[in-house]
Amino acid sequence: MAILLLQAGAALAADINVDADCSLANAIRSANGDDQVAPGNSCEVGDAAAADNTGSDTVTITEAGTVEGTIALEATLEIASEVVIEGMGFVLDGDGNRIFAVQGGSLTVKDLTVTDGWADSNGGGILAIDSQLALYNSVVRHNYAAGAGGGIAAINSDVLLIDSLVSSNETGVWAAPGSEQTVSEDDAPADTFGGGIYFNGLDNTFISDKSGLSDNISAGAGAGIYVAQGSATISNTTISGNSAAAMGGGILNRGDATLTHVTIIENRAEAGAGIYDENTLALYNSILTGNANGDCGGELEANIGNLIRDGSCEHVGLSADPQLLLLAGAPAYYAPNLGSPVIDAGDSAHCLANDQRGILRAPDACDIGAAEHEAGAFSFQIQSAIAAQAAAEASADADGVSGDGESWEEPAGSLCNSLPVHIILADAPGYTHCREVDAAGVGNNTLIDYGFIYAVDIFGQIDSLEACFVHDSGTIVLLDAAFSPRSIVPLRTWTSADRRCAIIDRAGTAVLMPGDFLVAGIVPEPVHDLSGCSVTVATYLNLRADPNTGSSILQAVPTGARLNATMRTTYWFRVTYGGSQGWLHGDYLNRDGACE
Repeated sequence: MAILLLQAGAALAADINVDADCSLANAIRSANGDDQVAPGNSCEVGDAAAADNTGSDTVTITEAGTVEGTIALEATLEIASEVVIEGMGFVLDGDGNRIFAVQGGSLTVKDLTVTDGWADSNGGGILAIDSQLALYNSVVRHNYAAGAGGGIAAINSDVLLIDSLVSSNETGVWAAPGSEQTVSEDDAPADTFGGGIYFNGLDNTFISDKSGLSDNISAGAGAGIYVAQGSATISNTTISGNSAAAMGGGILNRGDATLTHVTIIENRAEAGAGIYDENTLALYNSILTGNANGDCGGELEANIGNLIRDGSCEHVGLSADPQLLLLAGAPAYYAPNLGSPVIDAGDSAHCLANDQRGILRAPDACDIGAAEHEAGAFSFQIQSAIAAQAAAEASADADGVSGDGESWEEPAGSLCNSLPVHIILADAPGYTHCREVDAAGVGNNTLIDYGFIYAVDIFGQIDSLEACFVHDSGTIVLLDAAFSPRSIVPLRTWTSADRRCAIIDRAGTAVLMPGDFLVAGIVPEPVHDLSGCSVTVATYLNLRADPNTGSSILQAVPTGARLNATMRTTYWFRVTYGGSQGWLHGDYLNRDGACE
């Protein structure tokens, strides 16, 4: 089969929006040229049913087509044509069903989370047969299969994984989690390879770049990925925390594999916990360390510019402690600390232009592993703490006298006035400073994994000040620097023009999270009183006991009901209706008065 992976900007034949009138299932039916089924059957006609049939259809998920950011599927979405799904950051919940089955078609997925799928055979999240599959900036997690490929099973298919994460998937699961669907022992599949990904295509290609394979579990071999046959090219990828009952916790290879700038760490298996090679595998500028029962098993075709901590696979190069920092980023990576032996130690003939985060590598002095060392990242954290302490000491005397009796002056200007245009801390005093930070600066896996949008470190002397992010949605939390580890503090967030804003009253990192972060229940939503706010119900709506969709329903509120709101969270309003006091979701309310 020839490789035909759709590019991110490919020309498109039809645009189909998933909204209140067009369900995702019907959008896929339309793209396939099949009849739509009520309800939600007012979708545009897809290319497969059109006379010109000139290209692939784009299916765009809108918020109106979700329930609080999630689409819960009742059945598998079957792809038999060329389809591009613009996920817009939303979630597909399989609810115990396989999520995608691609048979003789082409599926490109962008900005989408695929979760909670299960299959009684192969491919709990996605099954591709005689097809092309491409994932950009997407997540495949918490999917399960009785057979092979807990997250993805690709058979005679090409696979492209870019800026994506395959995590916490599992094979050998005979019952759908939370469901009565089961597989009998007599019908259980014999092969349970590839907890994250199972790839089997003699004439096909698997490509992973700037991605992550983590915490997958295989009841057989190859927990991160199992390459049965075909060509696999893996670069700028972190493979960590995977566990296989047999060989190859990170990778089991029986095809032709090339790994360049890959970090393989803390995987577990019976043997070759990092890599287990049974055919042809070339390894360049990569780190293998901390893998239980051997970093490497088998015989490598090439072993150049690597660090293999335990010296397995007859490795004669670097084997010292790579001195990696804590896991950070999305997809997560391990960056080398200052003084690490992997810095500038890569083989120049195999240096790639960018690392897993997209940071440029020095072409003649690249680091080993998926992530380059960032000079100053760690020292800045120390600098921030020192600056905060110094400013606090200086402010001890309200008359401008420091603790040692010497007079001081307010610094000439705040670093908060030099932030990028999408972060605004107006009128910050000269003794308060700010710096935009990336995932390494956030350093909190809960926020990183959920996909934070922007973050700014605020340090020095902190009076109460307003912090705003230029974005049309989202909620702001603070990583409170007074605690170690820093605690997540939800902040009251409001909209001002094109910004999401909150009040910051202490040192820490202000982080803009996706709008559904607080709804997920990871941290409690902040609640504040309202005065002079009235709401009108836009559509028939359930009044709930607590501000979340999992709480009990008190009663139904009809369309057009006008009520006074006395409290609110980011997304919920407390009202009284029919003698019951409860909560209504703000997405379905028209607001009047002081409702922010």
